[in-house]
Amino acid sequence: MYEDLLPHTLPTEAERLDRMSHAHDPDTFATIERLNLPENAHCLDIGAGRGSVAIWLAETLPHAKVIASDLDVSSVKENTLPNIALEEIDLRTDELGSELYDLVHCRAVLCFLPTRTEVLSAILKSLKPGGAFVVTEMDFRRVASGPSRFWATFWTAYLEFTASQGWNLEFGATLPGFLANTGFTEIDARHIQPILNLSGNTAGAAEAQTWSLTLATLAPKLIGGGFMTEGMLTEALSIIRNPEAWTAGPGFMVTSARRPMT
Repeated sequence: MYEDLLPHTLPTEAERLDRMSHAHDPDTFATIERLNLPENAHCLDIGAGRGSVAIWLAETLPHAKVIASDLDVSSVKENTLPNIALEEIDLRTDELGSELYDLVHCRAVLCFLPTRTEVLSAILKSLKPGGAFVVTEMDFRRVASGPSRFWATFWTAYLEFTASQGWNLEFGATLPGFLANTGFTEIDARHIQPILNLSGNTAGAAEAQTWSLTLATLAPKLIGGGFMTEGMLTEALSIIRNPEAWTAGPGFMVTSARRPMT
């Protein structure tokens, strides 16, 4: 399982989660701001990690009630915000309830769950009528197309590894259609493919650092499982870590939708 390979107890995990937040929070915040949430919104952040989204929500909406949830909430940054609470939730076994939240947010969570479709249905049920769902999930459909044959070969090998773990890193592409078929409205979906470049304090640099840490941590499984050679992984990391390279990385689908009032 994902939490066994990349647990919050790893020495590098806090840094990896911070880099991921730096890369993706701007898109998340902009998406949520367009939703015009009520001032007293009841919000649930699933897979909160370091808590950057939950903390931003609590600061932006001081009269809201915000729950930062994860399997392990020990990584959430310390804060003194009175309107934020921490809650350990296992989406595979815990009930989320019905018609409780004005907003549910999750990022890079569902693609790692074998029961992702059932979990998604439970999340949607937990929204109030008129409540909003904001989700960012991986969408690897385009990364294998470039910029080189090696790059395509490397990520194809990585996808073979993730499939062996029960992950679906193309799940983001299915979300708009799923939400439409469920009756959700105001669906807005954006495919984002960061350009990896390690220089500067940019989203692309943060994304490069995230993948650098992720691949280095997973190296024993990637190589030991026979999915790629050590030389292949070393070459991929050299591309990701090259401050002079501008390379398209794996994509993400940022989707928002609203539960109908009836």
